[in-house]
Amino acid sequence: MIQKIGVIASCFLLLWRCSGGQEEQLDSKMPPEENRFVKEVFVDNLFEPTELEILPNGNLLFTQRRGAIKRYDFKTNKLSLFDSIPVHSNYEDGLMGIALDPDFAINKWLYLYYAPPGDVPVHFLSRFDYASSGLSNEKIILKVDVQRDECCHTGGSIEFGPDRLLYLSTGDDTNPFDSDGYAPIDGRSDRSAWDARKSSANTNDLRGKILRIKPQPDGTYTVPAGNLFEDEDPLTRPEIYVMGCRNPYRIAVDSKRGWLFWGDVGPDANNDKESRGPRGHDEFNVALEAGNFGWPLFVADNKPYRAFDFETNASGDFFDPEVPVNNSLYNTGLDTLPPANPAKIYYPYANSDIFPLVKSGGRNAMAGPVYYSDEYVSGDKYSAFFDGRVFYFDWMRGFIFSLELDGSGNPTDWYPFMPSTEFNNLIDMSFGPDGQLYFIEYGTGWFTQNKNARLGRLKYTGGNRPPIIRTKTTGLKGTLPLKVVIDASASEDYDNDQLTFNWELDGQVFQGEIFEYEFLKPGIFYPKLTLKDNKGNKTIEQFVVEVGNDPPNVEIVIDGNRTFFWEGREIAYSVNVSDLEDGKLGDGISEEEIDFDIMHFQSADRAETLGHQKPVSNGLALIESLDCKSCHKIEGTSIGPSYRLVAEKYHQQNDAKNYLINKIINGGGGVWGEQAMSAHPELTTQDATSIVDYIFSLAETEEVPLTGVYKAVKPDGNYLFTASYTDRGKEALRPISVANNIWLQHNLVDPANYDFVSGPKPMNNGRGLANISNESRFGFKSIDLKGIESVIINLRFGYNATISLRADEPQGREIGNVQVKPDKSFSNVAIEINDAAVSDLYFVITSGEKNEKLGAIKSIVYQPKK
Repeated sequence: MIQKIGVIASCFLLLWRCSGGQEEQLDSKMPPEENRFVKEVFVDNLFEPTELEILPNGNLLFTQRRGAIKRYDFKTNKLSLFDSIPVHSNYEDGLMGIALDPDFAINKWLYLYYAPPGDVPVHFLSRFDYASSGLSNEKIILKVDVQRDECCHTGGSIEFGPDRLLYLSTGDDTNPFDSDGYAPIDGRSDRSAWDARKSSANTNDLRGKILRIKPQPDGTYTVPAGNLFEDEDPLTRPEIYVMGCRNPYRIAVDSKRGWLFWGDVGPDANNDKESRGPRGHDEFNVALEAGNFGWPLFVADNKPYRAFDFETNASGDFFDPEVPVNNSLYNTGLDTLPPANPAKIYYPYANSDIFPLVKSGGRNAMAGPVYYSDEYVSGDKYSAFFDGRVFYFDWMRGFIFSLELDGSGNPTDWYPFMPSTEFNNLIDMSFGPDGQLYFIEYGTGWFTQNKNARLGRLKYTGGNRPPIIRTKTTGLKGTLPLKVVIDASASEDYDNDQLTFNWELDGQVFQGEIFEYEFLKPGIFYPKLTLKDNKGNKTIEQFVVEVGNDPPNVEIVIDGNRTFFWEGREIAYSVNVSDLEDGKLGDGISEEEIDFDIMHFQSADRAETLGHQKPVSNGLALIESLDCKSCHKIEGTSIGPSYRLVAEKYHQQNDAKNYLINKIINGGGGVWGEQAMSAHPELTTQDATSIVDYIFSLAETEEVPLTGVYKAVKPDGNYLFTASYTDRGKEALRPISVANNIWLQHNLVDPANYDFVSGPKPMNNGRGLANISNESRFGFKSIDLKGIESVIINLRFGYNATISLRADEPQGREIGNVQVKPDKSFSNVAIEINDAAVSDLYFVITSGEKNEKLGAIKSIVYQPKK
């Protein structure tokens, strides 16, 4: 099957490094260095994971939205399907949450929150008996009535707190898309699905809430004291602990203080509007006791919305957070609600002046766990520095903070947790019995299986640290014979320990820094590297090799600078595509088979492209995950018609949408030829609708030529040039899709968007840099200076200084410099450019005033040559 060529070691099979001497005892009061944490990935390519639990034996369970419950076994290092339940998975529904009973080790009870199939719109909180072979003996503890006609917001997180109290989050179950991103309070008849006052602001409804109950052994529950409504008023539900939530997707409970934490995903409006109210904000909330948190009448720090008549577009009064009133036609509870509580942290799409650390872009706030070191006996547990801190993260922006809170739940210290590590839509985190933090990532594609949807651990080492794997790979996909090289020689150990490289493939084990194989038969193979130090630590990484089909080459050529655009720049570009099996553009590959587009994104943050979007299935992603591309292409002929031809034929026909939805699910043929279309009975109507919506959108899309000149007319943001091609596969091997992107950012740059920094900090408004002193520096990755005449810096310094522009590292070759003189107002200085190379770019500031704050930098402009 495979032919060994060799394993190349650098001088020795073992890589020897100098010893760092005796270990030092870490101070638990000091913030740990980032290099004491390692992101370990156990498995990837998950299909919509939702919530995570860790069994007492350390094995992992997690749910997937479409009903699967997966188990990862550390003895075998294998992921398996533990069990599954049938679910209704339209819109965001499905299997949302999982939790173990506090006495799980004794009673083996497990709780799930899910949408059962059938015609009754309801969600179940159910208890099951757990055994190694699967789940049994379901007892439905609580039913939450919902609507299934419209999207969105399910919540669905389950957590246990002190006194064995169970907390369950539920979403507002409201369509947000006809409210222009403001409060969805459409009170017209037959518009209940568009009015969140029916749920979140309804004291007699379980949606848009966080519920608190105490499960009983017989499968019933009691209501503990201290919930929001404690009397027997028929207009209230006693299970409600917190009301006024929009989509509290992930929650956490402090095991000692009993505090409740959650992130609430906010609405979409980009700007405040006098006639409606505030722009959208995401929230991080803390409840020390039961309360109302305002939605949909308020957002953020109780910013009020206005009453609004959706029939006449007439605005009413602003809602009063001290005396909120719910006068909706769909309200079945109290008219006057408890006073609204403000969020502890809140932020819009744009930079936040109040919370600048959260930056800007797409947003999706989540609450992680609270840590206490005395709850774990493992010697590998997290540092006591984290005691009492809550982990707070954002699915879209990728950050994690460990927050220290005061007695009122306000953040007093923000510890950036693993800020240099990339996360692909973290969806849940939980501490295991070993005191280590486990995670699941949903992945970057909505409602589909994602290669970067992962299960893993954020491992902390207080003493000797595990080695770090760093690899360069060549030839992981290709035609026969395929030579694969995986070079791990750049791997390192922060404690300078002796390292051993062990590679495994098909039962064979080899050693060395560089692993080289030649594959002689087609198939998919999984070489694995285990990197060990001589102190017993190890790090493992698995690679995927696909043999037998060469990936296509997709290239976007841009004439001139490949980093920046400026208003009025005429960008000459071309797209080149070639494939060993299929041919090249114009000779075997037609223009219609290539997807190419040029898009502008208003935000300077590229995360906007993945921002908080309408949570509907991605039709293209579904097409990619099914067998559709074996018969259809976006452009060009195949066994079936191109998607664009289908769009042109049907998009203006009455009832064509329903016809195509039915055909995708049930199959059929005879319209475009003899080849019948396969049925897809596993698809929901919503998934099929998303596919049809995507296809119809092609009829409305103006094609961008593969070669041309594009004039940049926008004064800010980013332009994205994106091209992709999916080859035709080969024999049993699936087609390979390759995409290439080029981002052009505006030449006016905010220095606060740095990639590297030492010393300076963003100003109070989150923009620009302040606290600049002698030997401060900041920089940016991969900056192309071709066609750039000078770098203009807008600054205000109180002392003489020199700003030096350096390539690749702070002490790298100098590209230019400028002398700065004291000035009380902001003014421009220019660095003339003498280099056109692409490099990491560092701005290094030096001054004779070694202990003084020199000043601030507001902006940078990369000035093009005229």
